Amino acid sequence: MTSLFNLTNWRRIKKGPGTVSILLAVADPTMRRAIKQAILRDIPADIHEVDSKKDFHHAVTFSEIDLIIAEAGLNGALTFDLIEQIRFGRLHCHAFPIVIMLVEAQRTVVYQQVVDSGVDLLLLREGAASLISDHIAHLTHARKPFVVVPHYIGPERRAFARDGEPSAEHIEVPNPLAVRGGAVTEAEFRRAVSVATHTISLMRRSLYSVREVGQGMRVINDNRETRRNTPD
Repeated sequence: MTSLFNLTNWRRIKKGPGTVSILLAVADPTMRRAIKQAILRDIPADIHEVDSKKDFHHAVTFSEIDLIIAEAGLNGALTFDLIEQIRFGRLHCHAFPIVIMLVEAQRTVVYQQVVDSGVDLLLLREGAASLISDHIAHLTHARKPFVVVPHYIGPERRAFARDGEPSAEHIEVPNPLAVRGGAVTEAEFRRAVSVATHTISLMRRSLYSVREVGQGMRVINDNRETRRNTPD
């Protein structure tokens, strides 16, 4: 099972309250500049700008990022799979950066794929620059808990459980924006990352165990049914 974050890299990182580390992955330079200016008017930020999926991948592999703002389609390349890899611990030094993804339209196949990747927030690309600061402020103080299911790790996607379907177990996860705002200390954040990572690992192990037991029971039942239907 893949580790949820690289402990060696994590221990090398020395950060604290103050400047927010932001990855801004937007192809259009005019839109990128508008979003950057909107952010810098309200918060101190170190903004790393990229316009290709290759550079996006490089940034989340070799840097600690507090907030990712990215287009779902970046110069023709879909990027939401990188978010899924982050949530499952295959990229980035931990699984908990805040992620805001920009989409062209709602109720499309791509829109649903982005929802299923584990983002914190989806925004329509048009008009995003004028809304981004308010959404960052909200996410700084009110991050949704995560759920862990076999093919998804990320914020709860449903407001309520469907009829006859049990609610998934929630886990509170650390919020890097709260750290940079001074609401949480760096030491508390590091401990929270360790605890949340360990908890998610245990939850995934439990899910796999349950699935393996279920598959084993189906095999046993199938064998019994085969013997029952086999003539002597």
